[in-house]
Amino acid sequence: MCDRYPVQLSHLLPLTLIWFTQATVAELGPAEQLARMVGALRSLSYEGTLVYLHGNRLEALRIVHRVEDGQTQEHLVALNGPIRTLTRGKGGVTCKLSTSYSVSVPGHNLGQDVFHAGMPDLRALQDHYGIHPLGEARVAGRFAEVVGVTPRDRLRYGYRFYLDRESGLPLKSDLMGQRTDPIEQVMFTSLDLLPSQGSASIASPVLQQQLYGPKPPIPDLLPWRFDALPPGFSLVMHNDWRATSGQPVDHFVLSDGLASVSVYVEAGNPREGLEGGTHIGAVHAVGKRVSDHQVTAVGEVPPETVRTVLAGIRQVLRRQR
Repeated sequence: MCDRYPVQLSHLLPLTLIWFTQATVAELGPAEQLARMVGALRSLSYEGTLVYLHGNRLEALRIVHRVEDGQTQEHLVALNGPIRTLTRGKGGVTCKLSTSYSVSVPGHNLGQDVFHAGMPDLRALQDHYGIHPLGEARVAGRFAEVVGVTPRDRLRYGYRFYLDRESGLPLKSDLMGQRTDPIEQVMFTSLDLLPSQGSASIASPVLQQQLYGPKPPIPDLLPWRFDALPPGFSLVMHNDWRATSGQPVDHFVLSDGLASVSVYVEAGNPREGLEGGTHIGAVHAVGKRVSDHQVTAVGEVPPETVRTVLAGIRQVLRRQR
């Protein structure tokens, strides 16, 4: 795959969408501000330029994000360094490394936001995070409300979101570790809202709680199960496809409502299967062989979290009828 793109803007807060009538944006509490952000990411089309800071690397990207009839399409182009593009849509993910080479991963919902899957409610999320207001700021020439999300344990990172007062979109997001300095930062330097087709505007609150996306997969029907998951994490998505080698691959997504871990299970004997752990910035991965399969867990979470997820995976053997 191509070099890692910032995931915070597209894998932000898989929460239930809760809005309240007769409330202005300024009157919404921090949890409701985050719910409004989820609605904005789900329904608004926009384009802009953003910068991504991780470690000592600073990258500039151009993003076009469109929502039409409930379907999301996103196109990212690197503006510095090697030519790299990433396109996400209904058909999967395509990553172009140069003018002559690209990688495509098919699959329904693959590469789309975690919050398109089954989602917990705000109260469940607040069992593992504290959500609090941090005042106001100005980003990309727009006024923003700042919301902090603090983990209650060491199994997940914290977040700081700068939410556009007009639209609810995250103008800036900081991934926070155990220290006070951000691990990663993503920030728009320019943002333009685009007309959305087939989607309702979220500029003003509406009454009721809504759940979006397909229901979570039924564990008893899957070929693999997860035991002793980190507190708060549950299975929210499952896809399967065939690798370029022709071997079947199962892709699972586990989430606590904000942080997520992807698990890839590939049959056969992949040449470059990961054994042990590694990391790139805040993303940690760990892999091993389980029942003649290569299993890899990866996520923007602390290393203990991916190790716990991997340790709990078991193959389900069913009798032939």
